[in-house]
Amino acid sequence: MRKKASFFPKEEFDRRLATLRARMAELGLDGLLVSAPENIYYLTGLDHQGYFAFQLLIVPLEDEPVLITRAMERATVRDQVPWVRHEGYSDGIEPLPAPSDRSQDIVLSHDHGGEAGLRPWEMSYGVPVKGPVADSATIPVTKTLQAIHDLSLSNARLGVETTSTFFPYSIADGIIKELPQATIRNASDLVNDCRIIQSSMEIECTRQAAQLSDTMMLAAIAAAGPGVSEHEVMAAVYDAMFRRGGTYPGFIPLVRSTRTLDHEHGTWTDGRLKPRDLLFVELAGCIRRYHAPMGRLIFIGKTPSRADSIQRVCEEAMMKAAETIGPGVSAGEVYQAWQDAVDRAGLAGYTRHHCGYAVGIGFPPSWSGGGTPRGLRRGSDMQLQSGMVFHLMSWLLRSGRGDSFLSDTILVTDQGCEFLTNASRAVTVR
Repeated sequence: MRKKASFFPKEEFDRRLATLRARMAELGLDGLLVSAPENIYYLTGLDHQGYFAFQLLIVPLEDEPVLITRAMERATVRDQVPWVRHEGYSDGIEPLPAPSDRSQDIVLSHDHGGEAGLRPWEMSYGVPVKGPVADSATIPVTKTLQAIHDLSLSNARLGVETTSTFFPYSIADGIIKELPQATIRNASDLVNDCRIIQSSMEIECTRQAAQLSDTMMLAAIAAAGPGVSEHEVMAAVYDAMFRRGGTYPGFIPLVRSTRTLDHEHGTWTDGRLKPRDLLFVELAGCIRRYHAPMGRLIFIGKTPSRADSIQRVCEEAMMKAAETIGPGVSAGEVYQAWQDAVDRAGLAGYTRHHCGYAVGIGFPPSWSGGGTPRGLRRGSDMQLQSGMVFHLMSWLLRSGRGDSFLSDTILVTDQGCEFLTNASRAVTVR
């Protein structure tokens, strides 16, 4: 019997599914169409990169969920999530015909009960071939509609993740047009609302990711210095990431120097660090798809004269935000605590769109899930709860009084705020 690849036991997924279904019942939904890879992972444990092609989890209120992927993902689904009913669609060649003379055929696969005969490997499903091939939407739409019909949901009230990056319009439109009797409702945040509070097993993954983040950051700092290329700094980050047991993160580590500091989501170039450069490093260790982002600003060659004073402001603002964090506090209150500290320091004209955002499960291209993350934003009434995890940020770049940047992963607990990443926040020069 194959060992299940998922770290979490089936009981954990049963609990998550029960929580989701309770919320579906509250909203009067008979079924939910889940397409975000983070949400499919949360509900099933499916961890692969095949989500670049259409995949969908259909969650009925009572019956067994159905996972739809390309047929070539059969072995992955079999090994990782054997408790989920799988329906595969082929967007390439059809199976080869039965052999006319078995004695003359060769066996290309041993996984067919010992039968002889020429058989296609599952990877052949999904390989485009010359000649007429159906458009990329038709086959997955047909497979999805069949599964919806089999679950008796054709006339039901269905929730859909309408804002999901991974639910192409051509497929979504094709499905909805063929369900004229169904009631379609936007349920983009339904699974997100469930997974924003991490269980004890999830928190343990996040703690491990945070330890990895600290190691990666220390490796980046140790590698930096005048004359060092940004490539070398990034290589040190990746070396630490993988040697310490991490996996690929949902977002590439950000390594930028002075000339690209304003490139909000840019990362390393082929340049070399120079004396008086700033080195911006923001990264996240990843353990079983759980992330723990953190960031630091490193001075190259020499510490600017105002570095210590602006660093104190930056850290004070972060700590005031952290002191505010706790169950029942609104995200807006946390942001305001950060802003008030900045204002008191004489930087009332300096403001940000948030001072952090929720993190957890992430697949490329994001370590916070698809779309705009749920932030600690001005005026937000989102209520913090124990078990939520945030990337807490204090960002004072181009402030007019110097530059400083600190960010860490924190956990909301019954007692308040716990820092999970803890690399030094002092002024650092290399």
